[in-house]
Amino acid sequence: MTAHRKLIAAFALCAVATATLFAASPVFAHAGVKTSTPAKGEVVTTSPPRVEITFTQQIQKIAGTYAIDVAHDRGASVITGVPTIDEADRSKLSVTLQPNLQPGRYVVNWKNVSDADGDPRAGAFSFYVSKQPNANDLENDKQLESVGAEAETPGAGSTTTATTPRPAVTTTAGTQSPGISAATPGPTATSPSGGGGNGNTATYVIIAAAVIGGAVIGFAGWQYAARRRR
Repeated sequence: MTAHRKLIAAFALCAVATATLFAASPVFAHAGVKTSTPAKGEVVTTSPPRVEITFTQQIQKIAGTYAIDVAHDRGASVITGVPTIDEADRSKLSVTLQPNLQPGRYVVNWKNVSDADGDPRAGAFSFYVSKQPNANDLENDKQLESVGAEAETPGAGSTTTATTPRPAVTTTAGTQSPGISAATPGPTATSPSGGGGNGNTATYVIIAAAVIGGAVIGFAGWQYAARRRR
């Protein structure tokens, strides 16, 4: 292998290592919905006792930074307790519901702050009790999804914090679901374990720079040793 090809190979390895580091980094991650019970858009035949959401990451357990509310379409909240984070798995957030829910569409509004990077996220979805969704229901469900997408993407070059205002989530015909004010996450969302998004970014940039610098220095040393041998 020529020196030129070895140089290309060395830099290729650096690029792969750097890409792997940033792929594993939680810097740009948010705690979105992984699964839920009932599931998004699910039609259940019996009144569910609770709603449980499993997020893609663990969330911070700081009062005001997490919430979940369930409201009957065009109606009031149907929760009976306070939202609870599972102590054994802080990616799970649940709330109990009133018994014997009436047939209809129910809207779930939620918010959280990722424990991995300190970034907030809010969203909404619906499920149905003994009712098949009609065209209007499905259109309103799409609007809920678009609100969640806007909340996830604050815009290029911006830094999202737990106090970033979020758009109000609506059920239908502009009726805002009670129980959650997505624009007021509450106290600062600094995790007890420490580390926000900016700190993680700096750490991974330093690691990536060290990997690249080490590879370049190693290659230069190998070249120097090869010339000395000749």
